[in-house]
Amino acid sequence: MLMRQLKQFIYIAKFQSISKAARELFMSQQTLSQSMQNFEKKLGAQLFIRTKQGVKLTDFGRRILPRSELMLQQVEDYEAFIREQAADTGRKSMILVEENFLTPSIPTDLILLASKSSLSIEIATGLTSCLSALKDKTCNVVYCFRPTELYGLTYLPLMKEPGVVMLNRHHPLSEREGLTLDDIIGEDLILPHFTYSSFTTSLVKIYAKRNAYPKCAAETHDLSTLIQMLRENVGILIAPSYLIPSFSGREFKILPLKTEDSIFEYGFLLESYDEAEMNEQFFINSMMEYYNKEY
Repeated sequence: MLMRQLKQFIYIAKFQSISKAARELFMSQQTLSQSMQNFEKKLGAQLFIRTKQGVKLTDFGRRILPRSELMLQQVEDYEAFIREQAADTGRKSMILVEENFLTPSIPTDLILLASKSSLSIEIATGLTSCLSALKDKTCNVVYCFRPTELYGLTYLPLMKEPGVVMLNRHHPLSEREGLTLDDIIGEDLILPHFTYSSFTTSLVKIYAKRNAYPKCAAETHDLSTLIQMLRENVGILIAPSYLIPSFSGREFKILPLKTEDSIFEYGFLLESYDEAEMNEQFFINSMMEYYNKEY
């Protein structure tokens, strides 16, 4: 049982609304709903009755709610204890994030927890500076898009996904409910720029299967520039799903990319998990739990 899903269950029960719970948890309503469906499958029982007015707990949900709240409180108390012990070491641990584009994928509550402990989250200037930091031992853990080469380091995968397509509502494809790769072949692409990551390689390989090559209208490191280019209808944007909240304006349409291929891969790069500091391991484990993975 994942504590993240337990917390989601408790919040939905508290607000009797998936949309309100999603706002409190800083996640999309669709993601929360899917997470709860997966949770119900694991439990083998229904937790909520969904109605037009919101959601109501089933008898099973009501029976397990008090114990669930107690269990979550115990886990949160333990996490607070871990942070206190890590702070007492006096060493300032660090998670080095490869690109600004990756920061929206880190849950807000986890960033707040890190800020209250001796763990800092720093933004690097690309993979090269991350590799130098690992080599110089100025950091133990890098959070990055999967590199094309691992350089003898350990890579802990966090997420692999096809991504989503974001486009201006005036774009002809915005009338669709979903898009396949065949639908976007030949379209001008606005691309996030990830230096030395597997993203470009994956995209080129996927297009090559269809005897095509991506048409790049623009490529940038800057998220605000991506948003502005989408407003100007320069092209369509293929992006990881965690960027969805950044494009929530009415002028944008966000569609699932229907493909079994993984375009975006991101995770942790480090010498050894066992050599990481306690609070660095805690961060990795918390991220794995958030994305429903185990390490």
